[in-house]
Amino acid sequence: MRARSTAETAAWALVLVAVSAGIQAWTIAPVDADMAYHVAVGRLIREHGILRSFPWTPFSWLADHYADKELLYHLLLVPLAGLPWITAAKIVGALSGAVALLALYGVLRAEGVRLAGLWALFPLVACDAFLWRFGLGRSFLLSIALGAVVLWAAARERALPLAVASALYPWTYVAWFLPLALAGLAEAARFLGAGRVRWRTFALVAGPLALGVLLHPNGWNLLRLTWIVSVEVLVRGAWGGREGLDLGLEFLPFSAEQWARWLLACVAMTLAALALSWRQRRADPTGLAFALAAAAFGLLTVRSARFNEYFVPFSVAAFALASRHLRRRWLLPAAAAATLAYTAVPLWETMQGLRRRTDLIPPPLVETLQQRIPPGAQVYTCDWGTTGLMMLALPERRFMVALDPTLFYVKDPELYRLWFAIPRRPPPEVAQVIRSRFGARFVMCLWDQPYRRFFDQLVFEPGVQTVLVDEEWNVYDLGEPERAPGPGAAPGPPAPGR
Repeated sequence: MRARSTAETAAWALVLVAVSAGIQAWTIAPVDADMAYHVAVGRLIREHGILRSFPWTPFSWLADHYADKELLYHLLLVPLAGLPWITAAKIVGALSGAVALLALYGVLRAEGVRLAGLWALFPLVACDAFLWRFGLGRSFLLSIALGAVVLWAAARERALPLAVASALYPWTYVAWFLPLALAGLAEAARFLGAGRVRWRTFALVAGPLALGVLLHPNGWNLLRLTWIVSVEVLVRGAWGGREGLDLGLEFLPFSAEQWARWLLACVAMTLAALALSWRQRRADPTGLAFALAAAAFGLLTVRSARFNEYFVPFSVAAFALASRHLRRRWLLPAAAAATLAYTAVPLWETMQGLRRRTDLIPPPLVETLQQRIPPGAQVYTCDWGTTGLMMLALPERRFMVALDPTLFYVKDPELYRLWFAIPRRPPPEVAQVIRSRFGARFVMCLWDQPYRRFFDQLVFEPGVQTVLVDEEWNVYDLGEPERAPGPGAAPGPPAPGR
């Protein structure tokens, strides 16, 4: 019997790995430009060692206060630095996705859920918005895996996996305090069921979390970056609606139509899990803990679509755990069939969307750009999302900001406002403004209709040469800057601090 169980686990592990790898293989190029940044950081670590500063984006807060909030993910990319960047991204994306699916499978199997392997795959078909996020292959997949382990281990009082998963969090995800919240939900479920709280659980989480931060090579800056991301980016930026910050669609809330199109199945599973696990709360705190977590992430999704990546897998896991107590076995296949009927068309559209992105800077273009833009040059960019692509194409050049525009705003609000306004409302003699205020000789921007006036104005300014104009990119040589103040001043190729 034990050999059969081991074989079954091994078989499902292969299936889950194959599904994750298949989704990555289906894509032509990563559908999210941030992935290029992560690959670029992996290459920088291989070349320079663990990074202590980030001079490649000198206008960012990270330039002088570098903190690698996804260090474990970047270390996975280091041995793949010699591969084409898209290949490296797909390999690590497939691995990260497989880890998330395997963690869900491990929790459900440990809890004796029938068909645990199918339930582990179910988040991929329960919501096409989650399938899209899963296809990004980013580090939040490792956070999902660790979060599931933390919540299960806290509910079941398993000290070793709880401590290990908590210690890894500061190396994996910027919201490294999430294990404390999950432990609180597990203890809330225990209190609602048994009327008691195990304070030891919080110690088993807090101690390893502190150790993880302490051992992190950028530990102090990581604490400060977490504050910036949690308060400046999420609360004041995304939720507070701070003007002049383009944070991306993932921070916006779902509209009513999007909820109806994407999330009703997960809402139904969460509500059913809450009702069923409430009845069993005295005998089993685990199911209620996952139901509470799903509900909490669902509420956060009302404010920001980004939390969908947690809401969907936790809602499925909660429903799977609650299904152990159903007597009518036919309800489960009926619910699965209804969900698939609800998501079939959006899932197909999402799978097609995953194949639409191509390499925005193909090798012939890379060669042209490297010939015209020398190492050490400061490049003015119109946005932040494509910085990773530029770093891969033009290593050892300097760009404006990566990861998030808030990191520029925090460092110099006045200069940030100027940077944000220039491509949208270009001032007279805009080339001179860019040369003098940003110390930049080159401009490189993706074509976008709001920037048209900026591009048209640049072309006719004295001393400006057009390097490249195609369907995607506009690149200009402004000539040598008269002065190079502030963060763009240092000549020559940048070198990270040690």
